[in-house]
Amino acid sequence: MPPKKKRYSEPPSEKIPSGLSSRDFLNYYRANPSAFRPGDEPRKKDDSASPAPKKRGRGDIGSQPGNRGKTAGLRIIGGRFKTLRLEYGGDHRVRPMKDRIRESVFNLMGTYAPGRHVIDLFAGTGALAFEALSRGAESATLIEIHFPSARIIRRNIALLAEKDPLIPEKIDLTITDVFFWGKELAEHNRAKERGESVSTSHLRHPLPSDRPWLVFCSPPYDFYVSRQAEMLELLSELRAAAPADSIFVIESDRRFDFGLLGVEIPEKKRRSYPPAEIGIFMTGHGTSNESEPL
Repeated sequence: MPPKKKRYSEPPSEKIPSGLSSRDFLNYYRANPSAFRPGDEPRKKDDSASPAPKKRGRGDIGSQPGNRGKTAGLRIIGGRFKTLRLEYGGDHRVRPMKDRIRESVFNLMGTYAPGRHVIDLFAGTGALAFEALSRGAESATLIEIHFPSARIIRRNIALLAEKDPLIPEKIDLTITDVFFWGKELAEHNRAKERGESVSTSHLRHPLPSDRPWLVFCSPPYDFYVSRQAEMLELLSELRAAAPADSIFVIESDRRFDFGLLGVEIPEKKRRSYPPAEIGIFMTGHGTSNESEPL
């Protein structure tokens, strides 16, 4: 007598039952699909397996090392290097001044860039200094403490050198903290006034005193809050040391009171490009709070 066929109504087994009719087999499959899927047993943890890479979001831009190449929009706007695209690594700590703001800044300065020595205090990509060199500035000092940004500055210098091989000789890239550099500059200038010599490791190339400066101060906006005293001291020391007719371009956000600079900025030289606030003034030696006409 053939064995009795198992019915679907019987309690399901952990394994696929044998001896089912075609109909019962189909019914069992529909009721227990997991029994037919391989790999249902709990996986054993494999310590040697590498974790899955984290998917990058838009907020992570620049948080990982590596060259992101040339970024559309970061280019020189005017002068002999006009339209030259500059490299920008995409690092979130670097905030290049937007093209339209940079163009507005140089329009406000008019023809004051030629012949000057540029000081770019928080250089980032170097775009501000390179724009000034393109428009006729004589030489430049770029200060940047972030090593990846400094590497990008060097690559951008190489891009300019393809157009003008003499450009690298006109640029001094100093990799150091801006506030430390400012203190060394103040010490050097005071010693010079006393007729003394002083060793300043980060002033390899003394700032020229025979031509006016063009100083760009475009730091992280938080510095105007968290390091306000240092920012004001740095700019005060530079004003005191600057040759006559030097121009200062200050970029901040709304949290900074430009009145703290101790100099009157002409209304026509103040611009707002939210979140950026721009102030431009011309000054020279001394501590007078009267800025020169610009």
